[in-house]
Amino acid sequence: MAPAPSFRGHQWTYNPIRGSCLLLLLVVSNLVLCQGKSCLSCSPDVFVSLQKSLTDVFVYALSLSHDIHNLSTIMFNEFDEKYAQGKLYYINATKSCHTNSFHTPEEGDKAQQMNNEDLIKWTLVLLYCWNNPLYYLVPEIQSMKNLSEAVVSSAEEIENMSEKLESLIETHFGKIIFPVLKTIHEARIPWSRYSSMKFSNEDRRISEYYNLFYCLRRDSHKVDMYINILECRTRKTC
Repeated sequence: MAPAPSFRGHQWTYNPIRGSCLLLLLVVSNLVLCQGKSCLSCSPDVFVSLQKSLTDVFVYALSLSHDIHNLSTIMFNEFDEKYAQGKLYYINATKSCHTNSFHTPEEGDKAQQMNNEDLIKWTLVLLYCWNNPLYYLVPEIQSMKNLSEAVVSSAEEIENMSEKLESLIETHFGKIIFPVLKTIHEARIPWSRYSSMKFSNEDRRISEYYNLFYCLRRDSHKVDMYINILECRTRKTC
């Protein structure tokens, strides 16, 4: 099978699709093909096995998304405490996220109204859109004063776990990759604020970092919420 593109780091790379595209689709197809026939592949054990496999995927995905959101929250809180006290950076933060044009739901009740495919699609859209910012963020914050090693290591961990989460979704839901890339391309919102992180004006530069940390925390919460819904639907505990 041809490799599928992945929007990682600062350039396009290619990773092989190692698993099936949509396990539930395979279950349905298998049942349809076996209607009226006696075949071992249609046994209840096979259905349970496939369902368990998909559940395991989302359990692991949820573990990754939880960690990403928790680390992004720690990073934002420390940055806010050490750089933003007495400032008004928060006023424009919500308006400055480079993913705003996608209008992805932030409230749980609205996210619950989305079907599984859309939840997976928007999860991957957000992950892809954060690859470039994370790629540039990690080396930049290493030179910042007053930030603890924990913040720097958290940024590195987030970048690493984000790639793992992308790869996990790509492997099991490969058919969604191209619609996701098409959505990002049509939105025409390439992240181009790296130059803003180089402002000689310290206050302006800190403001840009604040926005970045704020938006990362917000979007990582969305990803975590979407995957949590997918996980509980798979386990039928919603």
